Amino acid sequence: MSVLYISPLDYGSNASIDAMAHSLEHTLTQASIEFAVAYADFRKDKWRSRTERLIHEAVAAEIEAIVLYTLDPEEPAAAVAHARSHGVPVITLERPHFTVDASLVLPNFNHGVYMAEFLSRQLPPGARVGVIGGPGTPDDDELVLGIVRGLKLAGLKLVNDPMQPRYRNFTDDRDGGRAKTGALLRDCSRLDALVPYNDESALGAVDMLAAAGRLGELKTVSRNGTPNAVRLVRDCMHDGTWDLDTLGIGRSAAQLVIEAVRGGNRLDGLCVAAPIGQIISAERAQSWIPWERRMTFAPLRIWEPDQRAATRAATSDQDRTGPVRS
Repeated sequence: MSVLYISPLDYGSNASIDAMAHSLEHTLTQASIEFAVAYADFRKDKWRSRTERLIHEAVAAEIEAIVLYTLDPEEPAAAVAHARSHGVPVITLERPHFTVDASLVLPNFNHGVYMAEFLSRQLPPGARVGVIGGPGTPDDDELVLGIVRGLKLAGLKLVNDPMQPRYRNFTDDRDGGRAKTGALLRDCSRLDALVPYNDESALGAVDMLAAAGRLGELKTVSRNGTPNAVRLVRDCMHDGTWDLDTLGIGRSAAQLVIEAVRGGNRLDGLCVAAPIGQIISAERAQSWIPWERRMTFAPLRIWEPDQRAATRAATSDQDRTGPVRS
């Protein structure tokens, strides 16, 4: 019995996404279910067609289930329908607009509101806050909407539009966070606080604040609870990171997979809420336990379809580009 997880980012690009994959692997392995991962990095050209191709390969290889991180709510609808028509259940992280067997839904909006609430306790009413937005995926847009709403409820002043391309970190990494923070500092010299939407962006934001001689001048908060961000919080270079419990997300998704392949009941589009998590402030950072001490991070097996399965997938693949070795 085997499961394929299609990750939205190459390994090493985002610590939270990596840890989620390890948690999936660990939980499924404990249930005696074989796990493999393939990468369809959304920052690369033709990532959508690669995702479709991977799904067709998995079906041809008679995989037991597919786990997919939803980045485009409309796609890959046809490929998922193909998998399900062949009896392969599809579990998604975030709920798409097309039919799947089950979805684990992150409380992104809530996270944003709670991050703003945390920030408000450290700032006077009317303080000026800048926000770095994400690449436009549903989960990150929901998070940013929550941040914006939370700032308004807390009586803080948002100085920029984080949905504008100038302030969006499209590369979802440290370099992008640095560049977008630089743009914000140039546009809004008077700032009291900064909210990078995720920890990778926060790392770049701290880099830029240090280069500009403004580190410690602005209050900062981000999301994910990754080791590098926690280290910054512990060292008083970052005020907080919302820990979304990435290991818990992986476990919860794995439980849906186990139910789909062994439970004997149709999940029928079931939506389950992911853990909400908690803020990691300077005090909590001192007792934070690294992920690797909570769970074994075994090497992830990379998906390699056999040649016969790849050939069958290429025959049925609508874009006719053939199989890709991960």
